[in-house]
Amino acid sequence: YGLQKRNSTEVEKMKKILCAVIMILCMAFMSGCAQKMDADTNTVFVDKKGKIISVDVEALDREYYDVEELEAYIENHLKEYTEANGETVEKMSFEVKDGKAKLKMSYDSWEDYTGFNGIEMYTGTVVKAQAEGYDFDTDFYSVADSGEQNTAGKDEVLSDDDSKVAIIKANVNIKVPGRVLFVSEKNTKVTESDTVSITGEGSNGEAELTYIIYK
Repeated sequence: YGLQKRNSTEVEKMKKILCAVIMILCMAFMSGCAQKMDADTNTVFVDKKGKIISVDVEALDREYYDVEELEAYIENHLKEYTEANGETVEKMSFEVKDGKAKLKMSYDSWEDYTGFNGIEMYTGTVVKAQAEGYDFDTDFYSVADSGEQNTAGKDEVLSDDDSKVAIIKANVNIKVPGRVLFVSEKNTKVTESDTVSITGEGSNGEAELTYIIYK
């Protein structure tokens, strides 16, 4: 009986240690994910399930901006949106450091990103995007594994029904959950296999509609 009791105690200890290790690994994993979805410039992240994370970074001139008023404006806008649409948008963090304000937000869908920010966006399959009225009527270039870029026709871009697309009308970096295959030409630069920088001049209201096809 004594031996069984000792074995039982040791098993319980091992279970506790194992649980602690799993928790530590989970926390490390979640922390790693959080770090990946962060940036020092305006960036929109698209995840595999359609959720959107945005990071907005703006230089502040303290003569014109009051940090507390700015945060209050964000909170009020968030409250108005969630009261009307449900808890589909969340403020993840807001900080001001070295003369820059950095706001990180999460959205349950591209519809929420558009509704909250007033910026046109769509994510989904190429087929569904066409059904939504996007005509893909622009100049494209393809992106090879080597990084080489070549002009691509509309037929080539639309040839694979399984391809996905992120469409946005804003001058930001956009990171997609896959390898970029084609990008609309104007004001774009592929900076990583999954990231495109949109570098148009002027405000987002003046931005071009950018198509990013990936898989």
